[in-house]
Amino acid sequence: MGSYHNDQPITGDSESPDLLRRAAFSEHLATVLRIAPSEDCMTSSLEGEWGYGKTSVINLVKKSLGNQENSPVIIEYNPWLAGKAEALVQDFLVQFSSQLNIPDRPKEGLKAAKELLAYSELFNAMKFIPGVEPWASTVQGVFKVVGGATKKISKLKELDLIGRKNKINDLLKKLGVSIVVIIDDIDRLTPDEAFQVVRLVKAVADFPGTSFLLSFDPTYLASSLEKHGIENSNQYLDKVVQLRISLPLIAHNDLQKLADIELQNLSDKSLTDSFERDQERLSYLYHRYVKYLIRSPRELKRTFNHLRFVLSQTKSNVCFTDLYCLSVLAIKAQEIYHSLKESPEYYVGRKFDDSLAFDKREEVVEKNKAKEPLNNLVIGLQNTNWHQSQENKPSISSFLAI
Repeated sequence: MGSYHNDQPITGDSESPDLLRRAAFSEHLATVLRIAPSEDCMTSSLEGEWGYGKTSVINLVKKSLGNQENSPVIIEYNPWLAGKAEALVQDFLVQFSSQLNIPDRPKEGLKAAKELLAYSELFNAMKFIPGVEPWASTVQGVFKVVGGATKKISKLKELDLIGRKNKINDLLKKLGVSIVVIIDDIDRLTPDEAFQVVRLVKAVADFPGTSFLLSFDPTYLASSLEKHGIENSNQYLDKVVQLRISLPLIAHNDLQKLADIELQNLSDKSLTDSFERDQERLSYLYHRYVKYLIRSPRELKRTFNHLRFVLSQTKSNVCFTDLYCLSVLAIKAQEIYHSLKESPEYYVGRKFDDSLAFDKREEVVEKNKAKEPLNNLVIGLQNTNWHQSQENKPSISSFLAI
């Protein structure tokens, strides 16, 4: 039966190959990310919807960077571990310093790491203020808690963030190494956390020789920024991110190859032999409808997880094509799927007592505002003449109103 998917990204090795042919794209991105130690900080983004393989591409990018001659220092930061949005800046700087391991120049690397830790302490109780540089709130706090003019001036010298940052810049230039910082899954953070990550890249950690790769769903991140008073969120992102890159489109043929592999892993024997012409019907429904519904690797994995579960209970007692298409509905249209389970008479046309029952089917589908491929899949599941011409097929609304 095979194992269930835990939605792990690919690594690009023989056990987890690149079946979507993104290696060349990732290698090119890796060359762009590597900048000279003396160059100003550069920020790039890898953008795409949830489940389309951003983390898989990042793994391929890391593999390519590691294969480069004199490969850059790769620093991965996971904002999830910070716990609170207010702690993100300090936590990032601590993680940055801890991963700044330079085997060829250990003393210089250690010195830069210590300076970064000292820099991070200045943000211990910092809170960002929209439209104001991040150190402003810290300076304001000094005047509130420190008494006496002399003490105030002394404390402000300790809080010389610009001076401290310039010192770090000089130390990093002397190290002579390229640094690539990868921040993935920004679109899984809360709006507050996502906003803070963008702010820290823009104002706190723009070190020389450092290249950032931010991974996110642009729709979600734009919404998070708007919740913090950023009206033109896309323009704001353009100021932070110099190079915005979209994931390559996934071809239907590539997803079909993944689906074929999943089908082979389901069983060591044909699953369509129990019912006459089921293989033809499966091929027809897949190419006519399913391939337009399942659009990402994650949706494909979730569909086959569901299919594995129901298949293990039904064995060969239920038509495989029906189970497969119902699993697609379970992932893409849960309300319709539950309606099919709870009230099958609305879809087959008769109750178990042989009385007619068509009255509520239209209401269920209209409520879900199903898209055309989904409409047609529901129709295709019921059509006993599926092998005949399907031109002029009625919409789901008219079909359910029969």
